Amino acid sequence: MNIIIMAGGMGGSRLSNPNKPLIDICGKPIIEHVASSINGFGRVYVATTIRHGEVVNWARQHGYEIAITSGRGGYPEDLLESLSMVSTPVIFVPADMPS
Repeated sequence: MNIIIMAGGMGGSRLSNPNKPLIDICGKPIIEHVASSINGFGRVYVATTIRHGEVVNWARQHGYEIAITSGRGGYPEDLLESLSMVSTPVIFVPADMPS
């Protein structure tokens, strides 16, 4: 099973922070809450764009695979792009929905 954490695109535009997945919630970045809830269920990828360098660095530091998408068409297009980079079956998880 592959799991893709969607952490790119225009995320954070309303907050003026393109690295929204790294915003601290209860002492940890949002994406860390998400990742900890799915660890152990399969190979985890973080899908993001090159514009989100801090997210890429976080993913690398935590040992996750990275899927760089174009970010040109929005969430649906990034989802399809990342799907083409990994084998199925795949579960998609948004990076800004901590459990």
